[in-house]
Amino acid sequence: MKDVVQGQLVHLTEMRDGDAEWLQDTQWEPGLLRNLSADAFHPWTAAEYAELAAEPDRDDKFFFMVRANADDGLLGWVILDDVQFKNRRADLGIALPVASDRGQGFGTDTLDTILSFAFNELGLHKVTLNVNANNFPAIHAYAAVGFVREGINREAVFQDGQWLDLYQYGILVDEWRQRQQ
Repeated sequence: MKDVVQGQLVHLTEMRDGDAEWLQDTQWEPGLLRNLSADAFHPWTAAEYAELAAEPDRDDKFFFMVRANADDGLLGWVILDDVQFKNRRADLGIALPVASDRGQGFGTDTLDTILSFAFNELGLHKVTLNVNANNFPAIHAYAAVGFVREGINREAVFQDGQWLDLYQYGILVDEWRQRQQ
């Protein structure tokens, strides 16, 4: 049986020594902060990143570091947040901070891997996410694994002196499984 946190290009792990410091250092990579839909007005410290990954016994949040299969090199992070077991749904967040790591299939493989975990291990029915309307590479990656745009939060993000829409995407377990066949 395929390891539940092992993809074709990446594997998902716990936060290890030095990872929080790496996240602190890479938060300034070009294009990262501006593509977050949440406010990011202050730099995060390594301690704040470590806190994000803390509390492993919580059932409403699953935080993983993303590592390359080829060399175990750190690529970023992915999270299932606001996990609701009654409603069998969760919100997804993902970041591959270093620009040179993007466009190589790592993001798409990370999405497939976390969706496998969400649907096959947690028994979720739906995973949702939000994305800025101008984040075309992310939108392409989400569509590639089967996410469907379900809504538009009009003019919800202020960037470069203008308002942008925020798209809501979702994927159902049956849609994801059909794409896996």
